[in-house]
Amino acid sequence: MLRIRLTSRLARAALLFALVVLLAVPAAPEDFWFAAASDTHVRANHDNAILRDAIARINADERIAFSLWLGDITDHSTPEEMALARRLLRGLKRPWYTVRGNHDVKDGLYEQHFGALNRVIRHKGWAFMLLDSNADGDRLVDETRMRWLREQLATIDPATPIVLCCHHPLILGGVVPVAGAPEILDLFAGHNLKAVLAGHLHTNQKHTVDGVLHTTNVCLTNVRQNIDRDPRRGYRVFRCHDGELSLQFVTIREIAAE
Repeated sequence: MLRIRLTSRLARAALLFALVVLLAVPAAPEDFWFAAASDTHVRANHDNAILRDAIARINADERIAFSLWLGDITDHSTPEEMALARRLLRGLKRPWYTVRGNHDVKDGLYEQHFGALNRVIRHKGWAFMLLDSNADGDRLVDETRMRWLREQLATIDPATPIVLCCHHPLILGGVVPVAGAPEILDLFAGHNLKAVLAGHLHTNQKHTVDGVLHTTNVCLTNVRQNIDRDPRRGYRVFRCHDGELSLQFVTIREIAAE
């Protein structure tokens, strides 16, 4: 009888130890898809048809778990444009998240309509850090935002795949870092930064620098041009699979450059 009790206790102890070890290990990232668009430049008294079509296409794509809107949501940051942009994006059937662009900075309207400037979204083992890159002066972010990044990174397991989302790209053409970018990227040392997604440039760029994917998007409007005269308007779809990213571009419309 004593031997049976000891065996039972040992079995329970082994099971408890196994559970503790299992809970201590971060959950493996799961497979999912998301969309990323930028530079919608919504105008009041305008049909904004390209954005409407993109929203309909995203809604129809059952793969997409959520969408990211990477700044310059409006064209002039007016109350009418902000209200219209929010109303249009609310037409999305699945979660959506925005960052502020340089066209969205007036009078605190972005915060009133879209909420916090900086936030972390966690989804199926990944962390998406949404960072406002509209700092005063000649650098992307000020010390307040740098401190926010450090504080958030302290809560993220080093093995967790991270996607940093901001309006301004950190590295131009995959070669030239913008002011403050090296300091931002240095904060991610020892973490699993997978990608930096941005807009602003109105061009599709894709570069891998030190193992990190950097992308920008063409615009998603007919009131602005792409800087490289690319006629396409559209967005990117990303697949997160086995802790890695792959991507494809979805064309909504083509508009000949003027």
